Parts: sequence; C-alpha cells; structure tokens
Amino acid sequence: MSQEPAPVTRYEVKATCPPQVHLAEIRSWIELHPEGFAPSYPPRQVNSIYLDTDELACMEANLNGVAERAKLRYRWYGLDHTAVRGVLELKHKSNRLGWKEYGDVPTSFDLTAISWYDWMCELRAQATGPFAAWLAQSSHPTLINSYTREYYESPDEQVRVTLDHDLVFYDQLAYSQPNLSYGTWADDRVVIEIKAGSRLHRRVSQVLADFPFRPDRFSKYVQGLLAAWTV
Repeated sequence: MSQEPAPVTRYEVKATCPPQVHLAEIRSWIELHPEGFAPSYPPRQVNSIYLDTDELACMEANLNGVAERAKLRYRWYGLDHTAVRGVLELKHKSNRLGWKEYGDVPTSFDLTAISWYDWMCELRAQATGPFAAWLAQSSHPTLINSYTREYYESPDEQVRVTLDHDLVFYDQLAYSQPNLSYGTWADDRVVIEIKAGSRLHRRVSQVLADFPFRPDRFSKYVQGLLAAWTV
C-alpha cells in the first residue's frame, strides 16, 4: 500500500517595513546581503481568495496566537479576473515552521460575472480529501488580497527571500459576488519573508542577523480583514 509523501516543512519568518522605508532601499538590503541573494523569478501579481468558517475560526486562531493552525485559500497569478485558473492551498503553520497541501481545480472562472454561491458549488464538486472537508465548513469567501511579489534566492538555492508590496485587500463578507472594485490599500507597507528548509535553523538566524529589521507576526489575511472593517 503506497503512502502519501511527508509534507515538506520550512521556516517562514516574516518582517514588515513601515511606509517611510523606500522600496529601493529594501531591495538594496536584500541584494547586498552577505548570502548573495539575487533575483530568481520575474515579479508577478499574487492573488488569493480566503475562506473561513462563519465564526471566522482561522482569523481567531491567528489573533489568539494558536501555535498549530491552518487556513484555506484559492490562489492564482496575474492581472486577469475573467479567466482565472487557480489552485487550492491548505496552509499549515506550527510556530515558525510551515507547509502546504495543494488541490487542483481544473475549472477556470470569470470572477467579474460569477456569484460566490456558484463559485463555491464548483469548488465543492471538484474538491477531494481535506479540501472537501474544509469547503464543507466554509459557506462564503471572506477576503481577496492582491500584491506584487519579488523573488530572491541564495546561490545554493537553499534560502529564499520574497518581497511583497502594493498590497490591496477586498472585503467579501457583505458581497454575493466577487468584490474587485472596493479595496483597502496597506499604506505602502512592504512584507519581507525568509524561507528555508526546516534543518537550516542556524542559517536562518544568521540571515536575520544581517538584516536591519526584526521579525514580527504579520498575516495578510488578518490584516486585510481588520483594514477592511476599519474603513
């Protein structure tokens, strides 16, 4: 009997930079780092639709600092909203270690025309395993976020740094179809994330020590909901 492969866990350490720190300066921090980080992939727009329970259990777990938690999202890349082809991601978190499960979604969607009810029906019809169980608990998407991501990597490809900027959040709780028009911008905030294999604890610590910032807890999902509700 075949066994499912063990999930690939990695360190995921985030830091945020305030608006007064310019993007060009942050890029210089990365490119002049002793690890020799260099761009590894062209920048692109990342988009996520987050799903939660009616009680917003995923949000509450994050706010309460629960060490072992997970959340479900549908992710795609690019600027188009009319022929969206994405993938379901179940993102697990255990303190600073993280891993993902992926669920294929063969259907493409026109998010400018479909209702959330029909979108959820399509996902439930195609989902299996843990994704079906999570979708059964989720009645409605809660948030869409979009941002530009830049990718950097060490020469040995063991440590990655991503740089996220131009964050915008679209509240979905009060909408029967995707809200892609009324967004909240994250005041020029930039999010830096360092990612490396779970065995590279000391190396991640050294990478952090050579950056002029300190890690902090930052969830785009939680911050997006809070920002949308305070408008």
